[in-house]
Amino acid sequence: MGMGEVESAREIDILRGSNPNKDIEVSLGTVRISDLQPGNLPGKDTVESVRVVICDGCATIRYGLDRILNNAPGINVVMHASSPVEVLNNAADLEVDIIQVDIDDENQPWLEYLTELREKLPRAKILVFTDCRNQELIIGTVEMGVEALLRKTHTEADEIINTIRAVHEGSRVLAPCVTEALLSRIQSRQLMEQAQLSTREREVLNLIATGKSNNDIADNLSISIRTVKFHVSSILAKLKVKNRTEAALWLI
Repeated sequence: MGMGEVESAREIDILRGSNPNKDIEVSLGTVRISDLQPGNLPGKDTVESVRVVICDGCATIRYGLDRILNNAPGINVVMHASSPVEVLNNAADLEVDIIQVDIDDENQPWLEYLTELREKLPRAKILVFTDCRNQELIIGTVEMGVEALLRKTHTEADEIINTIRAVHEGSRVLAPCVTEALLSRIQSRQLMEQAQLSTREREVLNLIATGKSNNDIADNLSISIRTVKFHVSSILAKLKVKNRTEAALWLI
């Protein structure tokens, strides 16, 4: 269940709960990495091995993951790729259960790539590695239904293996930083509603968040600079922030 499907009433319940992060996990139907039990997952006696594609721009990481996964019972690496484009170009010949994709390079259209992987390899499940810095990208991957998101620099080898096996069995796994990003988004939505910004003020705030100046906003909305300044002052007052930068953070 993506973030777009979480209803407002449910979001309020999450914020009021004693453990909001856990409530988000329940809402999304996910399990924690720390809760995965190797004894309950496929092992060396599994009849059909889990076929994995490693997709990472760093050759060293690809090599390291290959060593980790190919030494794990019941897991078979079937392809290495330096980018999703390489996977997509070979999609017709691939028989794969899980595609691991590293989305750290912010210059790449990751959501487009992931959507194409879904379309060309509909039976494959996707495991994303992230550094958890780009909150919008994290939320976008959750909304599109990616089966697992792990924090690359804070995940042990056995956790990667257990996640692959759990995802193959039908579970969904999210790293703690991912649920924290989702919680932050819910909190921002609730605070925005409480601020009661007008439609025009929301338009101005969206443009502020993209780095537009008052002159740019005036041109974009076909209003005077004086009117823009009035809306900016009103936004800062309603959000109880000191400047445009702090206001823009409400949209993160």
